[in-house]
Amino acid sequence: MKMLEGFLALGWRDVLLAACIAYIIFSAIRLFQRLFGKQEEELSFKVKNMDMVEVYEKCKELFPIQSLTFHGREFTRGMRIKVTTIQKKIIEGELIGINRINLICIRTHNQIVAHQIEKIEEIIILE
Repeated sequence: MKMLEGFLALGWRDVLLAACIAYIIFSAIRLFQRLFGKQEEELSFKVKNMDMVEVYEKCKELFPIQSLTFHGREFTRGMRIKVTTIQKKIIEGELIGINRINLICIRTHNQIVAHQIEKIEEIIILE
């Protein structure tokens, strides 16, 4: 109760002064961290030029299952396929593989796409 009475006795100038002092202390601590502290790395993607053969082999490791049965049709690694998702997005490319958590991996002409099998509406073999 005494603590509450102490806060109620403060005026608006006292509160404003306390806020200003707290801001100055906070800013000084942040400044010292930037100048003398350990520089933390920002979370960012690092782009590395990799050989396409190396990327393909890594994808084969991550998606080791070579064949997929979808709506009664069998698709195997290396086949050119066209995938239509339930959001009506179309992905055309080469089937790389499937993993144990039901993700399918497809290599298009400029990217590698992983997509959940449950969210695929249709798969067609391209000739």
